[in-house]
Amino acid sequence: MGAGLMIFLPIGPYRIIPTFLFIILLISFLFPLYAYVMFSQVGGKFQEKIYNLIIQNLGANGNSKILDIGSGNGVLAVKAAQQNAEAEVTGVDYWGSDWEYSKGVCDQNARIARVSNRVHFQKGDAAALDFASSTFDGAISNLTFHEVRSVANKRDVLQEALRVVKSGGTFAFIDYFYEAKYYGEPAEFEDYLRNLRLSHVEYKPLHTMIPVPIPLRHPKILRKVGIISGRK
Repeated sequence: MGAGLMIFLPIGPYRIIPTFLFIILLISFLFPLYAYVMFSQVGGKFQEKIYNLIIQNLGANGNSKILDIGSGNGVLAVKAAQQNAEAEVTGVDYWGSDWEYSKGVCDQNARIARVSNRVHFQKGDAAALDFASSTFDGAISNLTFHEVRSVANKRDVLQEALRVVKSGGTFAFIDYFYEAKYYGEPAEFEDYLRNLRLSHVEYKPLHTMIPVPIPLRHPKILRKVGIISGRK
């Protein structure tokens, strides 16, 4: 209460300091709320824009079997099936201790979208995918690689995702690819991508692909997020 009263004092640091603290607290409350609204379906639908970007960069040609790495609630896998009418989509996620409940949510979302006959989910580790090499025609992922705890080097997760894609298959991954602590400095990481000898690869900041509101370009949100896409 004392700090609140000092905001209205007419002079000196007794007013400036608590006012500054009040502004900081207000911003710390409003900023997460703003981000939530922008990503939600009833707000800015920004999450949907990201999903559409991934699917668009994956392409539809030959993508009869698609792998979604880090499915979460399964929405990206469902959208991939909806936008690729002939595709069979497999979603993989570690999900944690409540994985059975999480998988049930994914299955329910697939049923609601009427693609449950072509979309399947299973528990798995993105750093050690339970599939033979060259299994899938395409692979997608959204903000998952940096969260994988079973390996320290997140480049290993990227290479594991590429391992299961067929030669000539396509891929589209979004992650904190411009965050040095995960992937190294951007210029050096770009060299690394070129040395993977992929048929085609593009590495771009997210904000160059879709309009990103300035508040969402905060380093902790989307500023260091990028998309890697191409053909193996």
